Amino acid sequence: MRMRSVLGLATLAAAFVGFSGFAAAQAADARAVIGEIREDILYARYDEAIEQATGFLERSDLSADQRNEGLEVLATAHLANRNMAEAEPVLQLLYSRDPGHRLRDGDASPLVQGAFQRAREARPAPVEVQLQHTPPLLDERESPMIEVRVVDGADAIGELRLAYRTGGAPRFATLVMNVDSDGVARGRMPLVGPPGQEQRIEYYVDALAPSLTSLGTIGSEATPMALIVPADVRGPSERPSPLDPPPEVEEESSSKWWIAIVVLGVAAGAAVGGYFLFGPPSDEPNGTLGAIDLR
Repeated sequence: MRMRSVLGLATLAAAFVGFSGFAAAQAADARAVIGEIREDILYARYDEAIEQATGFLERSDLSADQRNEGLEVLATAHLANRNMAEAEPVLQLLYSRDPGHRLRDGDASPLVQGAFQRAREARPAPVEVQLQHTPPLLDERESPMIEVRVVDGADAIGELRLAYRTGGAPRFATLVMNVDSDGVARGRMPLVGPPGQEQRIEYYVDALAPSLTSLGTIGSEATPMALIVPADVRGPSERPSPLDPPPEVEEESSSKWWIAIVVLGVAAGAAVGGYFLFGPPSDEPNGTLGAIDLR
């Protein structure tokens, strides 16, 4: 059982390392492509830059930040090529995805900087980000798990933040919610205060663009959602101490196999020893010269 557990943990660790390595390689690849496009623009290879940026944006594995940077270099290439008609819809899409986007090329020409500034000040209608959430129902005292599904606008979201405050705290603490493979973002809020007292938690969820501009919320700091964590009705002696180690039922049962082997080994050794110690004597040796009687 222990061996299976170790192998299972090793498999999960290998899968995590493999996924992390793939994500890092994908991010490095995206940075390399963006770098090549910027180099094409620098050396006035505008048509090549437009073609490569268009192909880059057709990828489905881009993060929100990578896609926004792809839109930036595509618009820059169109502007450098003196094609405002092609640049305007790209800029509009970029600033609808991230109203707070800042031009990352500090050496861009005044023509490019001015076009980006005007597009930003025009404030195009933001992309529709729709979040779905059902507050959890708590029957016992436990850390609440908040789950949020992104229905629309997922590819524009840089991160989902869960803001919460407990015990009448004056400020909200925040944590970044992890998005699982099923497309649901999850975050667990901690508990404070004595276990025998119910606890009120206020919270809200904010979907942020890469520039940390809010694209959509569930609740808000002014009007947060709230839930009540019930008190622990068990007595102090019945509550598990946080210092107590978790029960090791599986560990105990999985360690019995080597005890059985030791017991069997001892029993086998005792049987063999008893045979040689108390067993019947062997026949007297007779050599090739026959037996000699010395009486």
